[in-house]
Amino acid sequence: MTLETLVQLARSRTPADRSRVQLATAALALSGALLLGALRIARLGKGELGNDVYSNYVAESGLRSGLIAILIILAALTGGLAVQALRLGTAARERRLTALRLAGASRKQLRQLTVTDAAIAGLAGGLLAGPAYLILSLLFGALPLMARVLPGAELMDAVLWIPVVVMMTAAGAVIGSLLHRDGPVSRQPQSAAQRRTGIIAGPVLIALGLLASPYTGYVGSTVLLAGLALFFLSTSGVWIHRLGRRLQRSGDPANLLTGLRLVTDSRPASRICMLLGCCGFLVGTMANGIASIVSDDMVASPTFYTTGFGLTIAGLVLVVLTAMAALIVGVADQLVDQRRQFASLTALGVDLPFLRRVIRRQLTVVAAPALAVGLLFGTVIGINRVAGGAVVPFDPGTLLLAAILTIAGWLLGHLGGAAAGFLLRNQLRDALDPENLRAA
Repeated sequence: MTLETLVQLARSRTPADRSRVQLATAALALSGALLLGALRIARLGKGELGNDVYSNYVAESGLRSGLIAILIILAALTGGLAVQALRLGTAARERRLTALRLAGASRKQLRQLTVTDAAIAGLAGGLLAGPAYLILSLLFGALPLMARVLPGAELMDAVLWIPVVVMMTAAGAVIGSLLHRDGPVSRQPQSAAQRRTGIIAGPVLIALGLLASPYTGYVGSTVLLAGLALFFLSTSGVWIHRLGRRLQRSGDPANLLTGLRLVTDSRPASRICMLLGCCGFLVGTMANGIASIVSDDMVASPTFYTTGFGLTIAGLVLVVLTAMAALIVGVADQLVDQRRQFASLTALGVDLPFLRRVIRRQLTVVAAPALAVGLLFGTVIGINRVAGGAVVPFDPGTLLLAAILTIAGWLLGHLGGAAAGFLLRNQLRDALDPENLRAA
């Protein structure tokens, strides 16, 4: 099979498929831009630089290596969002690949199509990484000196852009190869044994991390974060399933349909719920850290610490917005995949406002509680205030901050649901079209 034929067959055909590729391309472009930033900082060398030209995070040699590590980790996390984006539309792609297999395509050729599709997204993301880094460096250049953690672009960055393009293309190809399945996709939910293991092991790791953090530093923090991720992943699956069952017993038709959709395909919702919960916890932790430093008169340079916390919060908010975008794209993919079922509801009197209310609730019950609970836990137990050597985790300032952030997270979840109803209005209208009831 020639390269031209592979590109033609792998090219996105439907609007949902194009949205999937665009989201993956944007994630890989941001990942490539972060890698360019890490390479730009690495070219500054190992010596000390002037604080009047660079931020302290860039000027100091010890902090510079940590900043490079953080940028690489953020690039890997952003690449993980590309993996989730390319997972979208699995059912529709499997049907297309099955049709090609019936037309005579071999398994090797089908894998080549999947790899080519993802590699094209990686190539586009790599090409966009250069302009993305230029924009990011200009934006950070407009901030105060302490926040300028990305130095301005230079001509050498254009040379380093080439290996980044190759790297993003190869990353896309690897992702496509790993996501390819020769058989049907399994949608079995998480088993009860796995849920029990996570629910038990998660709090154990959290307790060990909290106890070890004062003595082991980063090791204890890593154990704490691993425990949080495991706990959120296990409890989110239970929460989504039980919530769906409860909504199915409701007398409200919108809640009934919402619960049915959550129970039928709960795994993607539970993954996004876990991600939003972890991000909310970290944002709450950073916000509490900022409040602690601002209120502590013993800190000599609060700007140094608050800038780092603020930049971390900005990065986490970006991850939250991207995760909610992935959730919205996933719902759009469901609308395309299940358009015949939705069209059949028109005979029962289902109209566009009703279906928009169902979609809004489907997103709200996932995003709002996850963000609110994560922010609450992060603010209360993420960083304890220390006063006179005694830990005071429940002082009025912490509780007030926790209440404000919890309400903000709940409102952000509802805002995301309302935005989804607006952004998906055309897809909702198309899904209810009786034309979808025609046999293909």
